[in-house]
Amino acid sequence: MKPILSIGFRLFFLGASSHAFFLMLIWGSILFLGFSIDLDKLSISQWHAHELIFGYAGAVIAGFLLTAVTNWTKEETLTGIPLLVVFSIWLLARLIWFIAPHLQFICGLLDLLFLFMILIAIARPIIKTKQWPQLVIATKLLIIIIANGIFYAGSLGILSQGTYYGIYLGLIIEIALILTITRRIFPTFSQLGLGLKKPLPSPPWIDKASLMLNLVWMIMFLYSSESGVTAVLAFVFFITLSIRLWYWYKPALWSVPLLWSLYLGLVFITIGFALLSVSYFMPSFHYFGIHALAYGGIGLTTFSMMARVSLGHTGRNVRAKNSKLTIALLIFSTGIMFRVLMPLFLPQYLEWWLMSAQFFWTLGFGVFLVIFIPILVRPSSS
Repeated sequence: MKPILSIGFRLFFLGASSHAFFLMLIWGSILFLGFSIDLDKLSISQWHAHELIFGYAGAVIAGFLLTAVTNWTKEETLTGIPLLVVFSIWLLARLIWFIAPHLQFICGLLDLLFLFMILIAIARPIIKTKQWPQLVIATKLLIIIIANGIFYAGSLGILSQGTYYGIYLGLIIEIALILTITRRIFPTFSQLGLGLKKPLPSPPWIDKASLMLNLVWMIMFLYSSESGVTAVLAFVFFITLSIRLWYWYKPALWSVPLLWSLYLGLVFITIGFALLSVSYFMPSFHYFGIHALAYGGIGLTTFSMMARVSLGHTGRNVRAKNSKLTIALLIFSTGIMFRVLMPLFLPQYLEWWLMSAQFFWTLGFGVFLVIFIPILVRPSSS
C-alpha cells in the first residue's frame, strides 16, 4: 500500500492545504484582479465561506478524526482504496463549482456523502469498542453535516436563508469541536513540550460553563445575532475562555512553535467572542469577530494541528527545531493580524489589509506544502 493511503491524515491534509492555497489565490483574483466565476444563484462570498468551512476545514476534520479514532480505539477507520474513494468524492465536490456550477444538487449530494462516510468510518470503531464519550465528537460531525445540508437547501432555493444559517451553524460547531479537542490535548502537549511534571490545569467548572455557554450562545446567535442577550452571552463566553487561557499560560510556550501557534489560535477564538459582543454597540465589529473565529481560530489551530499530526504520525520528533515550519507559522499568524486587528485601528485602509491577509494566508500554506508534501507522500521516518 502506498504511504499516502495508509492512514487518513496523509491524503486529507494534503488535499486541505492545497485547497486552502488555491482557494485564496482564486478569492484574491476575484476581489482585486477582476477574475470572475459563474456560481449560478450563489454569491461569491457565500461560496468563499462555504469552501473554507466545509471544504478546507471539512478535509482537516476528516483527516484528523480518521487518525485520532484509530489511535483511540486501535481499530482501522479508512485506508487504501476506500480512503481514496472518499477523498475523491470530497475533491469532486470542490471541482464541480468550477466545472458545472449549475449542478449544485449533485455537488451537495457528493459533499454530504463525503461527510456521512467519514461519520460512519469514525462511529463504527467507537461503538465497537464502546468508547461512548467519543460519540460527542461524532455528534458534532453530524451537526456539521446538517449545517452543510441546510446550506445546500438554501443555495437550491428550497430553504429561505439556508445559506446564511448553514454557514454560521457550520462555523460555530467547528469552533465548538476545536474547543473540545484542544481541551483534551493542549494540557498534555504543553506538559511534553515544556517538560512539566504534570498537565496544565483546567478546572471542571470552566469545562461545564464553556459547554453550556457555547450551546446557549449558538441558539441565540442563530435566532438573533444582533440582540443584547446574544452580546451578553458572547461576553461571558469571552471571560470564561480567557480564564482557561490564563490557567494554560506559560511564558516558555513562546519558544515552542507548535505550542504558541495552537495557543494563539485559541486566543483569537477568545478575541472573536469579545468582538462579537462589542458588535452590539459597533455593528462593523461583527465581521471582525467572525474572521477572528475563522481565520484566527479555525485557520491557525488547523494549520498547527496538521503540522503536529503530520510530524508525529510519520515518526518525526515534534519537539525538534524546524525553522521552515516556524517561518510558515509566523507568516500565517501575520495574516491574521492584517485581517482582524489592523482593520480595527485603521479601517480606512481595509482593502490593503484584505490584500495583505490573503497574501500571507497563501504564502503560509505555500510554505506548508513545500515542507509537508514530501512528509505526507513518503514512508514514515524510522
